[in-house]
Amino acid sequence: MKTTSISVTEKVFNFVFVFAASVGLGYSLVNQFVLDKPNKELLLVMICLFFASMASWQRKKYSKS
Repeated sequence: MKTTSISVTEKVFNFVFVFAASVGLGYSLVNQFVLDKPNKELLLVMICLFFASMASWQRKKYSKS
C-alpha cells in the first residue's frame, strides 16, 4: 500500500511530465510548420515523449493499487 505522500508526488510528477512533453511538442510543431525551420529529429523525440507521458499517466490513472 502506497502512502499519501508518494501518491501525491507521483501525481505531481505525471502532471509536470505531461506538461513538459506538451510544451516541447508545441515548440517542435511551431518550428516545423510555422517558422519553416524543420528539425525532424526533435519532432520525433517530442512525439515519442508526449505519447510516453500520456501512456504513463493513463497507466497510473487506471492501475489498482
